[in-house]
Amino acid sequence: MKAFDFTEVRHILKLAIPLLLTQITASLMFFTDTVMASKAGHVDMASVSIATGLWSPVIFSAQGLLIAVTPVIAHLFGSSKGSNSNQAQMVSTLFQGAYIAAAITIVIVFIFQFVHIPLDNLNLEPELHEKSLGYLHYVVWGILPTCLFFALRAFCEGISVTKPALIVSVIALLANIPLNYIFVFGKFGAPELGGAGCGLATAIVQWISLISLLIYFSISRKLKHYQIFKHVEKPNIESIKMLSKLGTPIALSLLFESSLFAFMALFIAPLGSIAVAGHQVAFSYSAVVFMFPLSLAMAATIRIGYLKGVGDLTKLKRSIKTCFFMACSFGTLVMITTLLFREQIILIYTSNPEVVALAASILIITAIYQLPDAIQVMAAGIFKGLKITKPLFYITFISYWPIGFTLGYLLGRTDYIVPAMGPQGFWVGTVIGLTTASVLFLIWLKITMKKLDFTVAA
Repeated sequence: MKAFDFTEVRHILKLAIPLLLTQITASLMFFTDTVMASKAGHVDMASVSIATGLWSPVIFSAQGLLIAVTPVIAHLFGSSKGSNSNQAQMVSTLFQGAYIAAAITIVIVFIFQFVHIPLDNLNLEPELHEKSLGYLHYVVWGILPTCLFFALRAFCEGISVTKPALIVSVIALLANIPLNYIFVFGKFGAPELGGAGCGLATAIVQWISLISLLIYFSISRKLKHYQIFKHVEKPNIESIKMLSKLGTPIALSLLFESSLFAFMALFIAPLGSIAVAGHQVAFSYSAVVFMFPLSLAMAATIRIGYLKGVGDLTKLKRSIKTCFFMACSFGTLVMITTLLFREQIILIYTSNPEVVALAASILIITAIYQLPDAIQVMAAGIFKGLKITKPLFYITFISYWPIGFTLGYLLGRTDYIVPAMGPQGFWVGTVIGLTTASVLFLIWLKITMKKLDFTVAA
């Protein structure tokens, strides 16, 4: 069998490009928050950074749980083979996802009644503490539309329609800029909230996003025939259990990943401002380039889910090979680019000679990180498409924490293995952790493909 198939490449890119643009637009939302808050003052900018550091893992976990809707819808869509035979079941799945979103909202709102506790333990300056807490108290009002949006977006992506999320994200970005301006600086009679105003703006933007997507559902030719507004589906406990069983490992794997980098930053902080700055350059660059393999992996989840529903084993295997070929090609390209142009990349972020020198050495390690990272995120996307998510929990936990972080700490902060390497040690640990994850994912996938039974489309 060929290493890749051009037809599959086209299918995956058609799905991935809107997903990538959506990721970029979402990152611009955070960028505008940071820039607007920085204009109000360094305390306001710091409050946005601290608050989003606590908020982001919550959002990633909620999104992970609701991502389960995508492969389930994709399977049903694929097994219907162009007919409307599974339409009622697909709409029912969307409603069950919405009920999960409502349950997540209740849990998060309850937890956030105690959000002052971690902030109290950070020993922040009074003004910084007040504005960080203010951001979190405002932004939590956007958690319900955020979770419902995730469920609706997952439905769209399950039927291979990825443009709605992009269109809505552009609307959200355009709304976020003036809303930030109004609430950060107190314009048009609004209170001057500083950095906390970004939290209020974000909450309003989430409601705008949900309403925009619901409108899109009602007018789109591809979506309105599903008639999701025709009647309300009652909660189905078995369906909710099934989605939760699929989504929980995804949510936990995203939590393991986001918390890994958060803890890396915390443990590098005592090494000084130069160490933190060098690490931040490498992390920021990695976050930007990671959007590309992540978008390919999201597209793979949709495509693999569809083909699994169709029940065509030959085409499914061909698509999986193509997905890995694309991931490896991209990872290799970024690795070479990073090695060749690392100094030019660093100068985009800083011109401080000490930071440049440190970041240059870290980016060599970061370059090696690109290939295993592309492989492991693609493998995770394929497993989601197959509706097999337990490996995500086991592999990410073992690879990221007992192996990646533990080894990174030993190399970076202790002399047990080699003289303490500083930030570079943490990144070496991360590379080894990600490499471990990619190898384990490939082994598990090979075993899984041998066991798959396509007599009935699951």
